[in-house]
Amino acid sequence: MHLVRLQLIPKIVSGGLLLFVLAVHPAWGQRTLEADVYRDKLRGMWFGQLIGNHSGRDFEGKYCTREAAPDELFQWVIKTSYADPWTGDDDTSFEYLYLHTLETYGIDPTYSQIKNEWDLYVPLTGIYIANKQAKYLMNHGFSPPETGSYTNNIHSFAIDSQITTEFFGSLAPGMRQWAIDAARTFGGVTNEGFSLHAAQFYAAIYAAAACESDINALVLAGQQCLPVSSRSYKVIQDVRDWYAQDMLDDIPDWRETRRKIYDHYHGTYAYGRYRYWIESTINLAMTTLTLLYGQGDFEETIKIAVLSGYDADCNPATAGGLIGMINGFTGLPTDLTGPATDHYRVLYRPGLPQYDTISNLAVRMQAVGEQVIVAQGGGIASGTYTLPDESPIITEPEMPDPTTGPTGLVAAAQNAGWNITVSASIERHNPLNDRQNLESIIDGIVDVRYNGRLPYSTYDGVNSQPAGGDFYQINFPQPVRFDALTFYEGDAVGGYNRDPRTEGLNGGYFDTLDVEVRTGQGWVSVQNLMFSEPLDPFKAYQVIDLTFDRLWGIGIRIRGTAGGAHEYTTITELVVHGALVAADFNGDNRVDQTDYAVFRNCATGPGILQTDSLCQEADLDGDGDVDQDDFAIFQRCYSGESRPADPNCAD
Repeated sequence: MHLVRLQLIPKIVSGGLLLFVLAVHPAWGQRTLEADVYRDKLRGMWFGQLIGNHSGRDFEGKYCTREAAPDELFQWVIKTSYADPWTGDDDTSFEYLYLHTLETYGIDPTYSQIKNEWDLYVPLTGIYIANKQAKYLMNHGFSPPETGSYTNNIHSFAIDSQITTEFFGSLAPGMRQWAIDAARTFGGVTNEGFSLHAAQFYAAIYAAAACESDINALVLAGQQCLPVSSRSYKVIQDVRDWYAQDMLDDIPDWRETRRKIYDHYHGTYAYGRYRYWIESTINLAMTTLTLLYGQGDFEETIKIAVLSGYDADCNPATAGGLIGMINGFTGLPTDLTGPATDHYRVLYRPGLPQYDTISNLAVRMQAVGEQVIVAQGGGIASGTYTLPDESPIITEPEMPDPTTGPTGLVAAAQNAGWNITVSASIERHNPLNDRQNLESIIDGIVDVRYNGRLPYSTYDGVNSQPAGGDFYQINFPQPVRFDALTFYEGDAVGGYNRDPRTEGLNGGYFDTLDVEVRTGQGWVSVQNLMFSEPLDPFKAYQVIDLTFDRLWGIGIRIRGTAGGAHEYTTITELVVHGALVAADFNGDNRVDQTDYAVFRNCATGPGILQTDSLCQEADLDGDGDVDQDDFAIFQRCYSGESRPADPNCAD
């Protein structure tokens, strides 16, 4: 008989929906791990990270061009004494902090408890990019995971979560689900979306490395823990494909594959989506490259990671830690570990013990790892861990881009065969660069958390905005009725390591906003304009519904004063709501009994002016009354409920 333990696990998915997932935990799984072997793996993980980190520090932020660094520049950096110990910067210092968090609050701490650790032990010094923005946000009253949201953290696209949470995988040997869940929780302090998925990938491969040594299998095991619709999943798949293609002749050439990464994620074919050398995507690609071409060889892996450039201390730290987790400390090259000191000094975590030994860190992590093993249904007996079998992995919810194109009135017009065009105060139509692809504001893609797309931008290198401010405009070939707009704002852009709320932003937002419609009298401002929420320069990707009195015209635009030091705006999408057909009073692109009820209630008879503002649209011929002539137009436009009305019916 195979005994199992059943457990209902609450899980929050997209939209805050709470699901209960039935987990079947084998009472005793088929996988075992010796306690002393596990401790050796943890020690190897720490040494691997530190050797990689220190050997790459002089290369950090360099070699971000198409060519990697030359081989002869690489040098090992080994710390050899208590007086000159291994030091933890923004990589291992956060793992040191989070180990303390788990020891203090248990293996499932709340966000409030995690924030308390940040309040006590994370000053503004010694942290950077998304970490620093998260700390600024906490100082302004925000709490995790708001501090990692792409609407609040202006650098949520950066590498931070993937260099601070790998070690959660080492605390969950063979248990990828716990690893990716922990990476989501702790990584969510600073990141959201595809960058957080990169952190989950690292945590998953660290977890799998306790039971698997084949690098190709590990990379696949980590990729399986990501939503397929994520940019991070695609990056990993691209590198895997390029590696497989390169190995067809059994002559590995990591530099040529790196050139392909550069071309597709930084250069010619990147659609302008490369941000900076600290971004998540390019570094995920470089680390995946490193692992595949290193094939488990510690020295080769670290060398490739360092020479590949970009964040060239973080990537070798991640890769080196994984090889250390696979081989253990005793399996690392003795010419590197032999002279190395066991002493570790954590920097920038005042209030925590400043010194520890790597051997003791492994012991401390082992104690936490044992709690995870037992909590997940494993067992411990006579120095041997029995690891629970893995249930199917539950990834983050999928969020594929819509393939149906625009929505609202633009979709209706295009379906009717109309040619819809877009204009802007700074107008560019480059489909190969997101920031310059104005057509993207009507492509139907409104959420960029997973896909890594960048919003259109009016930044042109000139700090002064055009006279009259920035505008985004949609043009129709014949009059339509405009009822409302939904404005999907783009990203607010600020300087790296600066606090937007005290030091300001570069731009990306409107300070003021109006809606204008092009009528027979030219461009006129709409009446009774209402905002679903106020403009907030510090909240990126706002979604604002703009309602106003209905108006007929051939164009509609938002116009306002661009904010920030560089005076420009960004936009993800502009959705127009209204009707193509004169007699379609409720905007469903059909003229049916519902519209007839409106018409009947608005009828006045010939020569009697219709003064009710709610009935102005029933005056279909524009002569002031609602009479038989208007009813004749209504009859020509009548389509019934089953099919769209003819947009040209009023002609």
